Amino acid sequence: MDVQLESVRVLLIDDDEDDFLLTRELVSDIPGGRFRLDWTPTYAAGVEAVCAGGHDVFLVDYQLGARTGIELLRETRERGRSGPVILFTGQGHSRTDMEALDAGADDYLEKAGLTPALLDRSIRFALVQHRASAVLERKVKERTDELARANAALRDADRRKDEFLATLAHELRNPLAPIRNALEILRLANDTGDTVRRQRERLERQVAQLVRLVDDLLDVSRITSGKLRLTTEPLTIQEVIEAALDMSRPQIEKAKLTLTAEVRQEPVKLTGDRVRLTQVFTNILNNAAKFTEPGGRVWLSVAPAPGAVRVSVRDTGVGIPADVLPVVFALFTQVDRSLNRSQGGLGIGLALVRRLVEMHQGTVTAESDGPGKGATFTVTLPTALEVA
Repeated sequence: MDVQLESVRVLLIDDDEDDFLLTRELVSDIPGGRFRLDWTPTYAAGVEAVCAGGHDVFLVDYQLGARTGIELLRETRERGRSGPVILFTGQGHSRTDMEALDAGADDYLEKAGLTPALLDRSIRFALVQHRASAVLERKVKERTDELARANAALRDADRRKDEFLATLAHELRNPLAPIRNALEILRLANDTGDTVRRQRERLERQVAQLVRLVDDLLDVSRITSGKLRLTTEPLTIQEVIEAALDMSRPQIEKAKLTLTAEVRQEPVKLTGDRVRLTQVFTNILNNAAKFTEPGGRVWLSVAPAPGAVRVSVRDTGVGIPADVLPVVFALFTQVDRSLNRSQGGLGIGLALVRRLVEMHQGTVTAESDGPGKGATFTVTLPTALEVA
């Protein structure tokens, strides 16, 4: 170990003056004369000296009157020790040695057989260890600070994203009301020209699409900011499914699909938000219509499960690639647009489905055998659950 030292101040903490004299002799015999030895005979003065950090290395005797060097190690470590400590022991005891290292000693030496070379080596070793620990501690602190700053930046970016979504949704909604009003006026004016009628219908479709996107954005904003609240009430799964089918049937028929619904007659009671649960199944059904080619089929089934009810929606659509399945419920996830009829969307609907189902303490899963092989979405909800 080649450590070049200019001048090293060493403090011996030992209540025996004879030991001090012996140690001083050992230090003087170390080649180079780089070590300067000081001495204090009391435990209390030793503690203060170690914590003050006026010396480069501290040699501490195991027995300090009624106290021990182990106690000194522990106390000074708790108070923020500033230098390396070497413990002197009267004789070799592995238990004492391990206790010293556990208490924070940088090294330990047996007084019996101690030589200038051994003391020199131990002091150098303790200094190297202490300096390496200080460098490592500084680097860990710097890295921790960097991570804290990064986390703060990420939280700030996430907050600004939520604010952006909320602002975007509100700004998009503002011009929609007058547009819808103008369309209603055109309709009430009984415009009979085919060109006017077709343009009005096209505008109505586009406005309806915008309204749906804006509503989804607003819901995402409410969910990510924790502002979405459920209005719970006693209801049945049959009521929810019936409402969702009524809302989705026009889109399914427009897509020229065959819908088969298998809903058991016996009421299955739930406690939940009627509007939000209807939204869950409407989104899933509309998703099936969006990604299933004309002439395809959609099946909806309701089945009991232990303490729960399971609703599945299966289609013969374009399916879901294996690499998309794990993230299909993630916000803004898009299935390859070449697989559908380019009906657009922001990749929000299924993310809303998952969050709303989770808020009802349920689960939702997606399965698919791959592109062109359809998909199945299954929602499991606890029955008669009091939702917080």
